[in-house]
Amino acid sequence: VRFMREIFSFLAEYIDKNRITLAAITGGGGKTSLLYGLGRELAASRRVLLTTTTKIFRPAPGECRDLFVGPAKLCLSFLEAMPPASLLTAASGEGGGKLLGYTTEETERLAGSGIAAVIAECDGSRGRPLKFYEAWEPPVPQGCGCLFAVAGVGALGERADEEQIFRADKFRVLHGIAEGAKVTAADYLSYLNHPEGPLKNAPRGAKKILLLNQWETCGEDSRAALMGIIPALLESYDAAACVSMRRNILYDYRERR
Repeated sequence: VRFMREIFSFLAEYIDKNRITLAAITGGGGKTSLLYGLGRELAASRRVLLTTTTKIFRPAPGECRDLFVGPAKLCLSFLEAMPPASLLTAASGEGGGKLLGYTTEETERLAGSGIAAVIAECDGSRGRPLKFYEAWEPPVPQGCGCLFAVAGVGALGERADEEQIFRADKFRVLHGIAEGAKVTAADYLSYLNHPEGPLKNAPRGAKKILLLNQWETCGEDSRAALMGIIPALLESYDAAACVSMRRNILYDYRERR
């Protein structure tokens, strides 16, 4: 695909085509936009449950109208009473101004019920394009059929500091970046293909889709540099897409041959 179309409808078609009942989202900035954008698209024809295995903010009215907060077992009963085409955000509780997610096992049981397709945000990056993963991250349900790994491209050419990278000091050590240096396409390749990157804890059998977000902010040189690493990225990912979550645009899509 080398033409512009809506990214959320494209990914919804991908989920339908591959009969995916549980999808996970990891990586950097853009995950929540993907969660709600994809959820709304899928909910045009089925029940869809949006949740997290970490923490997320309450959805805004334009993101998702219906919210359930409580145990996973009660969530299933709530879901069953909803219309056949509907969208629900659910969480186990609230704390610190955020919704608290379900465990990976609970998330798998929600999807396994067959009542709704489930999309789970499984990561946190404080909105930064890139991040360093601590030992407990990311909590990905091992029964997910698809993992969407998001990386904001806005860090390219910027200093490798906390403005661009969550836990920047540890990120620089892991990827061999000098303090004060700027982030290069080679650094993106190292991060995205690294076993401690967004594919950490990804189930072996899951489809793995890389989404290079904020593509609309890139100049021609930056786009060329990132396109140059996509063949190497497709050694780890089933597909890679250049997207704008904010504008709901798919600019380019490549699959592993």
